[in-house]
Amino acid sequence: MDNSKYRKVFSSLPELETERLILKKIVMANANDMYAYASLSEVTKYLLWSPHLNIDETKGYIEYIQREYRKGNYADWGITLKSTGVFIGTIGFADIDTRNNRGEIGYVLNPAYHGRGFMTEAIQAVLKIAFAYLGLRRVQARIMAGNVASERLVERIGFRYEGTLRDHLYIKGAYRTIRIYSMLSDDYFTEK
Repeated sequence: MDNSKYRKVFSSLPELETERLILKKIVMANANDMYAYASLSEVTKYLLWSPHLNIDETKGYIEYIQREYRKGNYADWGITLKSTGVFIGTIGFADIDTRNNRGEIGYVLNPAYHGRGFMTEAIQAVLKIAFAYLGLRRVQARIMAGNVASERLVERIGFRYEGTLRDHLYIKGAYRTIRIYSMLSDDYFTEK
């Protein structure tokens, strides 16, 4: 991967626009909307982090994100509805391995907005950056076993199931099994 492209994208995270969404940097003004879903145990059930205990925890997280933006290290976009300006979730790269030209996506959406295709739009926008601009060879999603909705989502978009890593991560006091899905650049450009 061309590291200069990576630095250019993530040192000044570009605003992405879809039919119904704007993906942009997460700012402190998003704190209340983020807390509304980040405080719910149903949202964090299949994630690495626990529910936010109070709005101060959410604000602290946003301060952390902003420090990472300044370093060019963080690659999460806030997902905002064009029609209302409401912040409804996040999406971005949980990891990018420049040596092997691959990335891993992660995402979370306020459950009040599930089932409307918003995350499909957001993932497609990020995949365009991954494959068409950054030139990644592979994008993967690691999904905790039991998160059937997330598995169906990535399968609809064109990701392929690759395998299961049994008791792969120790999270919140228990071993968790992880299911791996991926899309290669060939898959992306063939399906276009």
